[in-house]
Amino acid sequence: MTKNPVKSFNTTGVCVPSKHYTLPALPRLPNVMDNIEKELYFCIHAPRQSGKTTCLQALCGQINSEGKYYAFDCSLGTLRDTKDPATAMKYIVDRIYAGLAYSGVAELAKMVRAFDDNPLMDSPVSMARSLLNSLSMSADRELVVFFDDADCLHEEPLVMFLGQIRQGFLDRFKTPASKFPRSLALVGTRNIRNYLYRVSPEEKSTGTPSPFNVIESSLSLGDFTREDIKALYGQHTALTGQVFEPSAFDQAWLWTEGQPWLVNALAKSVIERQFKRDYSRVVAGLDIDHAARDTLQRGETPIDSLLERI
Repeated sequence: MTKNPVKSFNTTGVCVPSKHYTLPALPRLPNVMDNIEKELYFCIHAPRQSGKTTCLQALCGQINSEGKYYAFDCSLGTLRDTKDPATAMKYIVDRIYAGLAYSGVAELAKMVRAFDDNPLMDSPVSMARSLLNSLSMSADRELVVFFDDADCLHEEPLVMFLGQIRQGFLDRFKTPASKFPRSLALVGTRNIRNYLYRVSPEEKSTGTPSPFNVIESSLSLGDFTREDIKALYGQHTALTGQVFEPSAFDQAWLWTEGQPWLVNALAKSVIERQFKRDYSRVVAGLDIDHAARDTLQRGETPIDSLLERI
């Protein structure tokens, strides 16, 4: 007999009824708070479907709950087809405002569209920098900002955007009026260093993760541990009563070594494709083996992304 039917799946967990199954964000990014405390600007990169966005959301929630800084994330994924720099800058401003609105922080939400009358907001070459400066000046805590899917930007918009970030970074300690986010991260599927070297190969000699001399370090989103897999599958057990044999955890680790999309895909294949959401059936190691072969044979897009990354 089944209970609590599951509606969908999530890339960082297993099954999703009314909420995601998630793990704490910090263990997957062990140096992120150290970077923030040191006021660094940095990169986070990981393959598609590895849980970057959900991890960022959890991380922002954790930072905001601690009450020391304000954190929010802005997704730039919708800009992948925008080649005109001026148009892209306007979209980036809109995405920053959207990040404020969806942050869950009242202090940030009240600043949405609050600075549109600033003359610097009229020029594409200064609008992103001006907005981040105004936000930093107005907030009663220092800001931590994550730009998700930053590597979706085309070359000219990317250069213009990072030029503004660089200028704000360099000016932030000059006068009280030049405040800028305490820490900022560019998040994507690729190390932004490699992408920018392609854009401006003449800057390759700088020896830093960015030709703009801003990005101090690069973090890769960590994979799940064996215990993480047990914890995630255990959340499904707690919700539905479906049992995983010890051999299922062993085989899930054997096939995935903790890669988040694969961990999720194997569970999804067993529970939805093999068992048709019959939660009374026990998941064994052989079921995970079958799911792994089925997933490889179907050749889903994230598999191609992982192979490209390898």
